[in-house]
Amino acid sequence: MRLRARLALLVAVLLTGSVAVLGSGTLWWTRSNLVAEADARLLRARAQPQSAQPGQPGQPGQPGQPAQSRGRPGGDQPPVRQVALVRFDTQGRLEEAVPSETTGEPDPLPDVPWKAALSGGPDGRIRSAGSVDGTLEYHWTAVHRPDGGVTVFAVSLAEAARTSHLLLGSLLMGGGAVVVLGGGAGWWMVRRQLRPLDDLVDATEAVAAGDLTRRTRPPVDRDEVGRLTQSFDHMLVQLDASLAAREAARLKLERFVADASHELRTPLALIRGYAELHGRGGLPPGPLLERAMSRIAAETERMTGLVEDLLLLARLDHEAAEPESDTDVEVAGVLQDAVEEHRAFGPDHRVELDLATGSAVCVRANALRLRQAIGNLLANVRNHTPPGTVTRVTAEVVGPVVEIRVIDDGPGIAAADRPYVFERFFRPDGSRPRTRSGTGSGLGLSIVAALVSSCEGTVTALETPGGGATFVVRLPRSQMPGGPAPREASANPQERLRGSRP
Repeated sequence: MRLRARLALLVAVLLTGSVAVLGSGTLWWTRSNLVAEADARLLRARAQPQSAQPGQPGQPGQPGQPAQSRGRPGGDQPPVRQVALVRFDTQGRLEEAVPSETTGEPDPLPDVPWKAALSGGPDGRIRSAGSVDGTLEYHWTAVHRPDGGVTVFAVSLAEAARTSHLLLGSLLMGGGAVVVLGGGAGWWMVRRQLRPLDDLVDATEAVAAGDLTRRTRPPVDRDEVGRLTQSFDHMLVQLDASLAAREAARLKLERFVADASHELRTPLALIRGYAELHGRGGLPPGPLLERAMSRIAAETERMTGLVEDLLLLARLDHEAAEPESDTDVEVAGVLQDAVEEHRAFGPDHRVELDLATGSAVCVRANALRLRQAIGNLLANVRNHTPPGTVTRVTAEVVGPVVEIRVIDDGPGIAAADRPYVFERFFRPDGSRPRTRSGTGSGLGLSIVAALVSSCEGTVTALETPGGGATFVVRLPRSQMPGGPAPREASANPQERLRGSRP
């Protein structure tokens, strides 16, 4: 049985039980009051003094014969008699029987034997008995007269039975209508309230079949069911995004493995070729052999650098999930070391260091990683710009961060390539080609991005006004006393480069 059918059945059962309890209580209360009223009439009649001799004025006729109502002068009818009277003499013979007239006609007499009347006289209790024809129910009590006889007073419960029957019929019809109408309204309400659950079931089945784009209809009410459907839709959005991210990561990993294999295949093939050539005697001692050994050493060094870069990226990726605690690092010292190294390795590439203030500028970072990141950016300038390129390195406080910029006036990076320069094994095909043969693996800027990210910073590639490339490293500023006052940050980072042209 479906949920809505069970709920509708439960509503109908509750309504039926409520109507039954209420109707039974009403019927019992009404009958009890009618019976109590009849007993009160019986006790009032019993308390009235009775004549010892039958046939007195105002009394019924001969013994054994029911008295009939007679007209009064002026045409007035006597009041309806509501209490039946049965008189027995000392020998148990019936002296007088006066029926009640609750139905408009003389009622059947109560079936009360003389012995029962004698036993019911002393305590005055009210007892039950039927009529002589079994059609009525009576309540009766007996009184012992001074002459030794017994008088039985009985009141008919026909009015209570008739009223109870009418009330029972009304309750059955009214209660049935309440149950039917209430059950129908309950079915409609349950169906309306559970309609979002049907959409939820359909969406769940569609998702189970592989359709992650399925959504439920917007809920009408903000009740528990509405919040459930909204949460389900939100879960589907998150699941869809997670699966898309996982698929993107899988494709990225496949490209990474393919690129790494491609990078390693060339030097391995060259080394193998020279080894086979030497094994066949094609490289006799002399200049040709020395050249081959030099090429093998260069390719081996290239492979070693590539493997070390891959291992560094793997370690940085692993440490990204478990970040290490950074310390306060003075930016000026790190930049000075990187600039001096750049001048030593690239004497034909002029570099200038420009700090915005003479005060100490500190960031929260790892000193070794920050040093390596700036060194890789300067190495990128040496590898991808022609000799004579001028590079300018600056640092200044901008709001809560410190910006370190490496600005060169070389060929620059094409606008279409800038969003991808920090991806692994990416090499621009446009205006910034590799200028040194055999150097670079497409991992330098990826390592820079990973190193800066490990220091909770960001790195961005921009265009230098007038030509060239600019790399902006943003790191959280250290809250050390005596530091320089921060400059207000501009909404557009490119605007801050104007006037910074080396």
